[in-house]
Amino acid sequence: MEERDLLQMTSEIVKAQASHATMSADEMTDAIRKVYKALKWVQTQEEKASKAEESQAISGVDSIQRTKVICLECGKSFRQLSAKHLRMHGLSPKEYKQKHSIPLRQSLSARSLSAKRRRIAKEKGLGQRLAQAKKKR
Repeated sequence: MEERDLLQMTSEIVKAQASHATMSADEMTDAIRKVYKALKWVQTQEEKASKAEESQAISGVDSIQRTKVICLECGKSFRQLSAKHLRMHGLSPKEYKQKHSIPLRQSLSARSLSAKRRRIAKEKGLGQRLAQAKKKR
């Protein structure tokens, strides 16, 4: 719903109220503010509910796609779900994975980003270096 629609609905509601009771200019101004604020709140709640429904329609593992990861808490898309973003929802990465039945070893980054990181690590020989470091211990 657009801002113009909210303003139009607000004016119609206040106009209807004013047609049934005498209202001073201050009362009309106050009524416009209150009605607009209430309509804006309802709009926000509807948007939150629709985002929650969309994100719940996707399972945990399906939220990790080739080019994006969809946050199952807010419905936004990212290349990677950071710990900072998850803290905004009051969750750690581990808690998020457990809540949405995502394997704990699964990365919270887009599959293309994970593949790119894997390729770079292989080119640099990081796996071999790690194995050698473990043998030295």
